[in-house]
Amino acid sequence: MRKAYTLINIKKIIPAVLFTLTLVLNFQLIGSVQKNSVEVVTSIPVETSLKGKGTRRAFEVWVEMINKAKKNIDFAEFYLISEKNELLEPVIIALKKASARGVKMRFLIDKKMLNTSGPLKTRLEKIKNLDLEIFDWSKLGGGIIHAKYFIVDNREVFIGSQNFDWRALKHIHETGLRISEPGIVLDLKRIFEADWKYNSGDETAYSFQSETSERNKRGEMFLTASPEKFNPPGIESSLKKLKELISGAEKSINIQLLNYNTRVYKSAREFTELFEVLEKAASRGVQIRVAVADWNLKKPGVESIKSLAKVNGIIVKVFTIPEYSKGFIPYSRVIHSKVMRVDDHISWVGTSNWGHDYFYSSRNVEVVLNLKKVAVILDSLFKELWDSGYGQILDPEKEYNAPKTH
Repeated sequence: MRKAYTLINIKKIIPAVLFTLTLVLNFQLIGSVQKNSVEVVTSIPVETSLKGKGTRRAFEVWVEMINKAKKNIDFAEFYLISEKNELLEPVIIALKKASARGVKMRFLIDKKMLNTSGPLKTRLEKIKNLDLEIFDWSKLGGGIIHAKYFIVDNREVFIGSQNFDWRALKHIHETGLRISEPGIVLDLKRIFEADWKYNSGDETAYSFQSETSERNKRGEMFLTASPEKFNPPGIESSLKKLKELISGAEKSINIQLLNYNTRVYKSAREFTELFEVLEKAASRGVQIRVAVADWNLKKPGVESIKSLAKVNGIIVKVFTIPEYSKGFIPYSRVIHSKVMRVDDHISWVGTSNWGHDYFYSSRNVEVVLNLKKVAVILDSLFKELWDSGYGQILDPEKEYNAPKTH
């Protein structure tokens, strides 16, 4: 795909009278994905047969991205936690080196996990040029900042299921994307700036009266986010787009999640929107496979996946990652990716599990891609997991014991 000229080049090669026309043409080209603008990045639990072939590991990519930073890095994270001599430590060292180069860094983390984040928060706050803020998202949306992403030099981003947690880099099955497509970078930056400004006291941060954007909406790669009411113009609701993708499926849907749940937190209501579109897809012959973590066996969540497994055409497998040889590690040894593949080309990769609060109450971000090269890699990752010995087909009539998580 040929790249559009930059404004600087345009000024050099065409008269000013043609400037406006060329600018319009450039906007029409946005959404056409440039070569090598997206990379699938994984975390694979150690001491398993899983390999994640064709992908690099998140800790390696994170360090590389931070080391290339020249001006600024913005992080939005659910929480922060590290351990001595573990894989997040090189990332922290890279942040310190970035600081020494004069790179300005901002961290936005959720208040609900402040106790967990405390030790690493204290360490990060000692780094020069790093500003760390706590966001009580529960007062705004009712949920949490569940998104996990960062933006480097307004040039490239990382979006994925990996928390800023050493366990997410070593003991958990995760999937993310490194993206340098300008439309994705710009839209994610708009989300970060709105959240940062609101948390800094700007109550008009989500008004967006002066902004209009249709960027990437019909392109090969675009951003969606939740909750919808806090999205800048042109950034669609993750749930709305997810339902559209499922409804448009013709042959197959493969889904990998930590958790699928129809229960609405602190409510007697049921969240059935995704169940309904999945059921309809199965009824028209779409073959659906759902991979969930064994954490989903905990009641009442297990009833949600049992209902799904009762639908003809839907197979649910529950996956258990064996305990680490050196002993039990809380909140680890689990599949945590949030990925959907539809038919031959469509992929959905992001930070949301499939439950009401993730879409209506909490901040999450997803990327939708119509790229065969990405689909092939994600299919390979799903097949490796599905065919491994770590999963068992869920029997809707069987009683299950939930695993120890902490």
